[in-house]
Amino acid sequence: MVVFSFTPLAGRLFSLLFLSNAVFARPARSTVETQGAVLGRSDAPVPPDSLGLVSSGTDSLYFTNITLGGLQLMVQLDTGSSDLVVNLRGRQLDVNNSTNIHVKAQYVEGEADGVVAFADLQLGNVTISNQAFLNVTDLTNFNTLGDGILGVATTNGSTVFHTLINSLGEDTAAKLGQSPMQSLFTQRPDLASTFDLQLGRSNAVGDIVPSTFLVGEHDKNFEQVVNAPQLPSFSGAHWSAPMDHMTLNGQNFTFNSTILVPPGKAAAALDTGFPFPLIPAAAVDNIYSSIPGAMRNPQDDLGWIVPCNASTNVSFVFAGQDFFVHPLDLTIPTVTQVAASDGSMHNSTICLNTFHGYTEMPGEFAGFTLILGDAFLRNVYASFNLATGAGPFVQMVSTTPDLSAAITEFQTKRSADLATLPPVLDPATFIAMTQANAGSPQTPSSASQIADSAATPTQSAGPEISNGAAQLTVGIHGVLLGAALLPLVFFM
Repeated sequence: MVVFSFTPLAGRLFSLLFLSNAVFARPARSTVETQGAVLGRSDAPVPPDSLGLVSSGTDSLYFTNITLGGLQLMVQLDTGSSDLVVNLRGRQLDVNNSTNIHVKAQYVEGEADGVVAFADLQLGNVTISNQAFLNVTDLTNFNTLGDGILGVATTNGSTVFHTLINSLGEDTAAKLGQSPMQSLFTQRPDLASTFDLQLGRSNAVGDIVPSTFLVGEHDKNFEQVVNAPQLPSFSGAHWSAPMDHMTLNGQNFTFNSTILVPPGKAAAALDTGFPFPLIPAAAVDNIYSSIPGAMRNPQDDLGWIVPCNASTNVSFVFAGQDFFVHPLDLTIPTVTQVAASDGSMHNSTICLNTFHGYTEMPGEFAGFTLILGDAFLRNVYASFNLATGAGPFVQMVSTTPDLSAAITEFQTKRSADLATLPPVLDPATFIAMTQANAGSPQTPSSASQIADSAATPTQSAGPEISNGAAQLTVGIHGVLLGAALLPLVFFM
């Protein structure tokens, strides 16, 4: 077993000023800000061999340190892509080979242009020799944060790899163009071909609990993951798993199947590049309409405003096992300015849905029914296995096994978070004040009204395969504009 040194993440400051001035993208006359700005870590223990992983602010994205060609970089860890993409911004590193092979990595919104280069990549105390990466020369329509992205999906989803096939042939591409994790396990056959993730959960003011990123071994507290069902990852471009159904307050909510998974299963992407999961709109309505006092924003058909101290019982079921969603991961406290009767603006706090709805899945995820991002993944310890025999698979253990304990923790932590924020508005008051300010005659929908019109808990939801791009404009929570900027690249 190789011992990985903990990558020091404390004290690394990003220019995240745009986070504290994030504009609420819903068409309402209010400016919403999401709390949090600085990367850091608490004193909570992490496995001694962890490579180190930390979130930005309020769990928006997860970052780790790498060393590429002797240059230390902070990159987003992304299970939804396969390439190492870096924006050097004029900095120099020791490249083994630089090419003029052009690569354009396109995403749901935006693209990264650059050339293929090769350099030694260090993760902890393990070096991957001559790793192919995309050296960015131009970015289009991307917000900026960090130095790039470390895609940890399989080589089959690598844009760099397929570009090298076209330029140099399959044999050369197979030798030089593997994705970072597959390069590591090819060069180090003594290591188990696994990497494990456990995403930490911060509070509303951005204090961060360290996350776990282990390669070739398991956290001793979750060694039982080796006995968990092996969920086949059916997509080369994204880590994924077939899902049974969602359970809401003990009742099943099923989703449509697609050709990616067996009948009766739902195709779920497991994507750390999505802070907020993307699921069918009917499923979102079923979740949040079950919370007393929750109201749909009348100016955003896909958004919900939820009482900050309220929650519901939601789990996602894989291979017959329930994975409960912690109540802290179902809503996010958000600071907004609202107008008083005298016209003055005041900061207030509301809570918004973290599971976002869609009416059409982004084309890049054609065939998927759900994209289970960080708000779900914080509730699992996941081991990703790049086994070459039967194909890659995922094993998961719940980190929220006791829902009663989670509810108690939610009440304590949410109260503590709200005590540090401006006064809380309940959904009805916030919507009434917003409409009065806008002069809107619209009537908001209450939870009970939506529950009557939404799909029943046993009704299927989710589209068949679609190649269309998502037509979504949803509120900015943290960094991402809903799913519009998935999965990558947040450079400074």
